Amino acid sequence: MALQPNGPETTQSERNTAALIHIISIFTPLWVPAIAWFLHRNTSRFIAAHSWQEIVDGILWKALLLLVMLGGLGVTISRLVYHYQTNWETFTWQEIIIRLAISLTLFVVLFTWNLIQALNQARKARAGIWPKRELKKLARANPTQTPLP
Repeated sequence: MALQPNGPETTQSERNTAALIHIISIFTPLWVPAIAWFLHRNTSRFIAAHSWQEIVDGILWKALLLLVMLGGLGVTISRLVYHYQTNWETFTWQEIIIRLAISLTLFVVLFTWNLIQALNQARKARAGIWPKRELKKLARANPTQTPLP
């Protein structure tokens, strides 16, 4: 067991499992962290904390992607209605290609950001660093300990 300056001791197995949860969540954003949290919520607070962090992050990323998709859908529908009303006189393929390129670029940027964030969290989990939310809970539960960074 390694003593961590930012939280309770963790085992190598706990750190590896938490890091693996972050890596796998790139491909299965909600299912694997939810299953891991369910399985480890009573056995390993470290794994449960990292699983819960990944669940919350997955929900936030899904909400952001949903907003982007709904915004794009709204603009597309309004443009289709406009072109229908003007009998397709101002329709150009360039407009569609530009919109598609912007949408794909935005999606790639969001996916890349999510990928980098998940890899960074996996690195921190592998090092035994506790999620900040859990550190705050631990500090409230044990006020006699030294303040956390």
